Amino acid sequence: MNIKSRKIIGGNGKVREHIINEFNLNGLKEKTVFFEESGEIRYTVLFDYDPNGNCISEKQYDSENNFVGSLEWKFDKLNRQIEQIERTAENEIWDWYENQYLDDKTVIYLAKDKNGIVQHKTIEDKDSGVQKRYDSDGNFYSKIVSKYDQNKRVINRKTFDNNGQVTQEDIYEYLDNTEKWTLIFENKIAKVEERTKDNNGNDIFYVRKDDKGNSTEYVKWTYDDFGNAIKVENGIELGKPTNISEIKIEYLNKNNVC
Repeated sequence: MNIKSRKIIGGNGKVREHIINEFNLNGLKEKTVFFEESGEIRYTVLFDYDPNGNCISEKQYDSENNFVGSLEWKFDKLNRQIEQIERTAENEIWDWYENQYLDDKTVIYLAKDKNGIVQHKTIEDKDSGVQKRYDSDGNFYSKIVSKYDQNKRVINRKTFDNNGQVTQEDIYEYLDNTEKWTLIFENKIAKVEERTKDNNGNDIFYVRKDDKGNSTEYVKWTYDDFGNAIKVENGIELGKPTNISEIKIEYLNKNNVC
């Protein structure tokens, strides 16, 4: 079901966010209007799509309908993203990324400046799980090696410098619908994050912990029958929420693709 409107109401009863969506005949979202608590327009986002239904642009306008920035995408014949460009209010390029698919297993990721000059390059071999990174001068400076389980989920990722020393390690553990990520930096635990999903793949619980196992942030979600969040609880210490938000959703009368 497409969402016609959504209001996020904080624990103090005030509207934290209010949006209204408009959809085209194909059920694709073509406009989202964000409102202030007073009901005045905060800003508007317009969406455009290619014939395959891939979103190729998001253009943002302020309350007076002045252009303030955009995101643009390009896709290949296999609907794989090959370019992303972010533009400023002056329509200048702010960020420019490209993906080049050499074959089924090799992808090159490029980061460019506004003039199209490569500032960073990553070459990924999906079969071996190895990424090699190069700076703006084309010099190799880092390698990332990933290992996967039988379900093709990453279980370990190590980052090496150009001398072969491990600078970072990411460890992933899976138990039923819960994923645990441990970040190790300079041989010390930097943080631990746990994320639990329901059987539909929706996040229902998230917690971030420090190196001592103390919670530094947590979030809980409750969903309706259509898989959209209708309640969000968040805080620092588990069981002691600092905010509980209610989300009121109005749906269109017919099924469409979101």
